[in-house]
Amino acid sequence: MKKKLAVYANGWSRESLYAAIDGIQKYAEKEDFDIFVFMSHAAYSEHGDINAGELAIYGLSDIRGYDGAIVFSTMLNSDETAETLCRLARENGVPVVSIGKEMEGIPCVCVDNEAGMRELVTHLVEEHRIKRAAFIGGTPDHVDSVERLRVTKEVLESHGLNLDPEDIFYGEWGYEKTILVVDQIVRSEKGLPDVLICANDYMALSAASELRNQGYRVPEDVAVTGFDWMNDGRIFYPALTSVAQDYERIGYECCRILWDGTDAEEGKAVKIKVPTRAVVAESCGCLDNPRCVAQRKEYCGNSYLNSLRNDLLDQHERILQLYYVSSAWDYDSLKEKLRQFYEKNHMFEGEEFSMILSALYFQNVMANEEELLEQGQDKKLEVAVSLKDGVHRHGYKVDRENLVPGYEREEGSQHVYYFLPLHFGRYPYGYVVFKDQALILKGNMLYSYLERLQQALKNLRTNLRLDAVNRKLTQLYDKDPMTGLFNRFGYEDKALPLYENCQRNHSTLMVMFVDINYMKKINDVYGHINGDNAIKTVADSIKKIIRDDWIAIRFGGDEFLIIATDCDQTEAEEVKQNILDYLDRKNGDGTRRYRISVSCGYVLTDPDQDLALQDYIREADGLMYEIKRQVHAKDEK
Repeated sequence: MKKKLAVYANGWSRESLYAAIDGIQKYAEKEDFDIFVFMSHAAYSEHGDINAGELAIYGLSDIRGYDGAIVFSTMLNSDETAETLCRLARENGVPVVSIGKEMEGIPCVCVDNEAGMRELVTHLVEEHRIKRAAFIGGTPDHVDSVERLRVTKEVLESHGLNLDPEDIFYGEWGYEKTILVVDQIVRSEKGLPDVLICANDYMALSAASELRNQGYRVPEDVAVTGFDWMNDGRIFYPALTSVAQDYERIGYECCRILWDGTDAEEGKAVKIKVPTRAVVAESCGCLDNPRCVAQRKEYCGNSYLNSLRNDLLDQHERILQLYYVSSAWDYDSLKEKLRQFYEKNHMFEGEEFSMILSALYFQNVMANEEELLEQGQDKKLEVAVSLKDGVHRHGYKVDRENLVPGYEREEGSQHVYYFLPLHFGRYPYGYVVFKDQALILKGNMLYSYLERLQQALKNLRTNLRLDAVNRKLTQLYDKDPMTGLFNRFGYEDKALPLYENCQRNHSTLMVMFVDINYMKKINDVYGHINGDNAIKTVADSIKKIIRDDWIAIRFGGDEFLIIATDCDQTEAEEVKQNILDYLDRKNGDGTRRYRISVSCGYVLTDPDQDLALQDYIREADGLMYEIKRQVHAKDEK
């Protein structure tokens, strides 16, 4: 039976991930398994709540449903998460391999930081005669950062040089903190070192860019080196001197450990180190690297296409937000709008794409995110969009055992599914799934794509909440709290426009005035609580018999008004009689010591007469009063 492999990775390390996927797929050709990649964009420099929402994607799957797992443990930007994933796999009997971080009892495939780093620093000392170096690491306790710093110190010391503790900095693997480090170095009384040795290419590119921004030249004023040999570093000017890693081999070796087992020793976890090598280029002062020149030319040749794609992506998401998501008025309409959009527009998502959402998140908009998370809403997910050959498929469900709508194990055909989270802050409310090499997975588009998608969905939920609040405020504004009928404000907002519309359409309205008989006596003899109950009972009689398109108003203390469309004299008499019958039944149920009765007067409007609605209300009131006078006269005999 075809196997399933879970891969836990980080989107910021996409080049390493995609290279590893290539190696995994090579092994899959003989083992036959599909690959399920769970990706976050957690970062050391990111806000804690946002990281929590990103990291939630790793808890989405049930590890027991997979035949093996690979954890990019040094790239998740959360040691705790990496250790938890490895532990869960082991506890559930699922073979697991850690990439980069050694953990007790867990097989590990590591990058050999030493070989490439030693070659790089030796090159800087022997070829470029550096005397003073500054080192920019990732984080102080990260295994790769620690190893790369150790090797740097050792090589310098072997050549009679020292790395001053004051020249050791940490850029948290990214842009923002590295910029601050460079600013600190530039302003230092010691001045610029001969070289900035950075623990990855992201920080090296950030450092070189900031140095140029401040008027310094690389490598003339200061050399800069990285580690990873990323594509961005190869097309940069000056091209980065760096250290190349073989992640394709790493991916292949992980699979070999999982399913081959030839390296296993009794009682010991397998550990494999994959060699690295230094790659010299322009940023250390060497001549052009031919490969970098070729890639730079290719990049320039594709620059228009890349720019066009970015513009198209901006347009893609503007249309999604402005004309589809923002026009939804509830959760069901949101799903329909999303399906309409993605069936027409899926250039970036591909022919097979799914969006899974929490119904509760969009239905229960008055609850805050924390309340929904405590209810386990992140588990109660349903298919909002599921494209197959570009067409939405209805009827599919998902759960933790089957996260891809309509997934089937196709023997002899390997596929890669990429899962990315949808969340607001730390609170997850869904995920998206891309299959194989969707266009959005290429280049630098994925993170901004997800950010804008999440912002559109968050804005919709906020708008739905505002609509709900406004509806509630409107009810408080134009509804009588005792009876639930419209009040005088509701009369102006509902009844007057209805009358004006009937006048324009030359149609007739029925206007009925209802007044409780002997209301003062009920209040005086039986108390105001019983008086209120009488008012509520009459209101209930009205609500029971009117149609949805009619309007019922509490016009005064014990006075009620009914405005009815498409109502002739026969139906008006039925309305009146139904109210009286309802009250007779209530009077006979033995629950009160007094009787409730009403007087009803009604008129039918004439659209040919230039009269205001208030004129008909006065006429109905007069007819009601005449009936009331007759009732009182009869009772006094």
